[in-house]
Amino acid sequence: MRGHIITDIVKNKLKNRSGINRTVALLVVIAVVLAAVVILIPTLKYYRDQSRRINCAAALDSAYRQYVDGYLYKGGPLTYDEAKEVITTAMLGWDDLCPGGGKVYLVKDEKSDGDLYRLVCGMHGEDKKECTRLNAKYVLDTVREKVAEAQKNGDEYPESVTLTLNGEDLTAYLVDEYTGLRRGTYTTPGYEGTVAYYGIVGHSDFGADSGMEEGEIFYFSFADENYCANWNYRQSWTGDSYK
Repeated sequence: MRGHIITDIVKNKLKNRSGINRTVALLVVIAVVLAAVVILIPTLKYYRDQSRRINCAAALDSAYRQYVDGYLYKGGPLTYDEAKEVITTAMLGWDDLCPGGGKVYLVKDEKSDGDLYRLVCGMHGEDKKECTRLNAKYVLDTVREKVAEAQKNGDEYPESVTLTLNGEDLTAYLVDEYTGLRRGTYTTPGYEGTVAYYGIVGHSDFGADSGMEEGEIFYFSFADENYCANWNYRQSWTGDSYK
C-alpha cells in the first residue's frame, strides 16, 4: 500500500514538472516570437514606405504624361486650372493621386520659364524642404478657411482646427505668442511629428498695430520632423525650409 502511495507521489511530481516545463517552453516561444516581431517591425515599415514611394512616383509619372498630352493637344501652355482638370479627368480624381495618401501639389516648373507645371507629393517628394513649404502653405490656407467658418458659427477665437494632411489628421492650435520654432521637430525638444499653430488678431497682442481686421490670422507656424516654415503678416515666410 505504501509503495503505491510513493509511486503516485512520484507520478504527480513528474506530471507537475512536465506541466511546468510545457508552460516554460510556451513562454519561451512567445518571447522569441515577440522579439522577432519587434526586430521585424522597422524592416517591414521600411519596405512598406519604399513600396508607397515607388507607387507614388509611378502614379505621378502617369499623371504628368497625361498633362503633357493635354499641353500638346492644346498646342500651348495650360493654365493651373486647365492642367489640374486634365489630370483629374485622366486619372479619375485628384485627391487620391498618391496611393499612399500623400497630398499632391501642382507647382510651376522654374526650368520652363513658367510655361509648365510639375507634380510634387507632400509626403514622398525628394526635396524635403519643398515638401515642408508646400504642406505649410496648404495647412495655412486650410486653417484660414476653418477659422473663418468657426467664426461665422460664433466661435471668435477657435482654440483648434483639425484637417487632413498626407492621409492623417492634423490639429492646429491657437497660441498667445510666437512658438519659437526654427527647425524640424526631430531636432526641437518638446515637439514630435508634424505640428501647426496660429495666432489671431485681437487674441493676445497679435497684430495689435498691424491694421488688420480683428479675427484674421496674423501668425502661423508649421513644422514636420525635417523642417519648419513660419508665416506672419509682416515677414511672410521664414524658417529653415526657406534656407
